[in-house]
Amino acid sequence: MLKYTCLFLLCLSPSATVFCQSVPDVLKAGFMTPPNAAKPRVWWHWMNGNVTKEGITKDLEWMKWVGVGGFQNFDASLFTPNVTTKKLVFMTPEWKDAFRHTTDLAQKLQLEMAIAGSPGWSVTGGPWVQPQDAMKKYVWTETRVTGGQSFAGKLPQPPATTGKFQNVSLTADAFSQSAGAVPGYYADAAVIAYRLPAAEKPVSALNPKITASGGTFSLAELTDGDLASAKLLPPMEVGQDAWIQYEFDRPQTTKAFTIVGAAPAGPLAEFRGMPDNRMLKVSDDGTTFRDVVLIRGSTVPQSTMGILPTTARYFRFTFKTEKPEGNAFAAMTGGSAEPGKPQGVSIAELVLHNTDRVDLFEQKAGFSPWKESKDFGLGISDFGMQTVMQTIKK
Repeated sequence: MLKYTCLFLLCLSPSATVFCQSVPDVLKAGFMTPPNAAKPRVWWHWMNGNVTKEGITKDLEWMKWVGVGGFQNFDASLFTPNVTTKKLVFMTPEWKDAFRHTTDLAQKLQLEMAIAGSPGWSVTGGPWVQPQDAMKKYVWTETRVTGGQSFAGKLPQPPATTGKFQNVSLTADAFSQSAGAVPGYYADAAVIAYRLPAAEKPVSALNPKITASGGTFSLAELTDGDLASAKLLPPMEVGQDAWIQYEFDRPQTTKAFTIVGAAPAGPLAEFRGMPDNRMLKVSDDGTTFRDVVLIRGSTVPQSTMGILPTTARYFRFTFKTEKPEGNAFAAMTGGSAEPGKPQGVSIAELVLHNTDRVDLFEQKAGFSPWKESKDFGLGISDFGMQTVMQTIKK
């Protein structure tokens, strides 16, 4: 049945012209019989090779029947046990045959089809990509030489470790599956020389006394630049601070620090982030401490933070012991989802700098997705913002 819509055309003439036009109610017809462009699309996961042609057929026919307009095929795993007679491994002949069956049936059922660029969340990665063509990271070593003189010698080679940062190796996580030996790649990129500030003095030259709430740590171990060599700082009671302290003979001024040490990353650290349970505190007498800066959690093993010039005899890095969280994924593999006991913190580096450093350069350089401050949105750390505000007040 046709409805009539009246349109009124108004103009600056002595009188208005009125006309009516008969038009079908297209909008209503679209709701009664939605076009394919208006139908929903879904993610359709092939989980850990649990795929059969019979299952493919049933899924796609069901999608068509309920009004789904298309799907994105996504090959993933995520703890899924094998329940089919034969596991179809990505890009094997059997997998390709099942995929061809999918494309043919999707075309027959007029379902729009898309596919992820590669299995899992690796976007475009896979064991078929050669190391020289794969994603890479910059690594480096530092050598201090006397300026104004010729230097003859061999610079130490940066680490060739496959991992997130410097010589920190890849570790197994809940979302990864090994496809064999971890590939390696190394190539020289550049040699960069720059002048150090005249006031630059390594903390090791000041020979501070190192103490801790537990465990045994030495100045040499905490400043050797070896991020892969770590010692355990035992946990305290939940809510209490474990700590490592630098004690100097006389007050020293610090403008930045580098820390390599954080609570163990959980299976969802890349999504939820790391806890903000680290703090730098200082004291003049070793008894009464004041907070300097909250050290934000990061999935990058190392964090360097610039701070306001801070003078004190005691510099203490604290790590609040948090209540363990249950592992929601453990139950999926038959394990226990109950929280475990509090864990300690593996500490590799704690370095105080008496000259400036680029605040959070590790995150800004892309070793982890950089997140701007949610409070200020200026791309600087919360303490960096504090520095700006205090400078303005001055």
